[in-house]
Amino acid sequence: MKNNGKVVCLVGPSGVGKTSYAKRLMKEDGFVLGTVFTTRKQRPDDGKNYQYVSEKTFFEMINSGSFLEWDKYSDYYYGTLAKSVEENINSGYYNGVILDLTPTGCQKVKKIMPFATIVALLPDDPAWLINRMRSRNLQSEEEIEQRTKLLNNYLREINLLTCKKAYVSFSPDSWEKTFENIERIVFEL
Repeated sequence: MKNNGKVVCLVGPSGVGKTSYAKRLMKEDGFVLGTVFTTRKQRPDDGKNYQYVSEKTFFEMINSGSFLEWDKYSDYYYGTLAKSVEENINSGYYNGVILDLTPTGCQKVKKIMPFATIVALLPDDPAWLINRMRSRNLQSEEEIEQRTKLLNNYLREINLLTCKKAYVSFSPDSWEKTFENIERIVFEL
């Protein structure tokens, strides 16, 4: 795969702000999201980059080599369409592609694309994540409880990655500083 654009992998637990920061990188810095196929149900805040398929279709796509990476998270499968990433980084139209991944997904991408930048978004206090997930009203209480149980293990997995870290605070006053830190990492400033 040629490297005409950046590939930025954002990794972090649910609710830490990956989607918000990805949207800002798209708006302010000319990035685009890779296309993601998933077996979960659609949420109101999902963008056009999500495609919803059955598990049967998802496994057919795995077997046909459609995914750059795929993983299971919280009972659902997610996979990044390889063709969308390759086309976008080689188009010259975008500064790069943003991928929202699990730690396992980051490792898979890094093997194929050693030039990819991994940015771990970590909460300064994991307790606020649970409150944020509830306040968004996007997930059932059962799903929030399941994601809460995964949190500590997920944070351990992230700490095993070779990546740059950006700490996120629940305070809106800190969001700008966090975004500036993400941009420094992405553009190696």
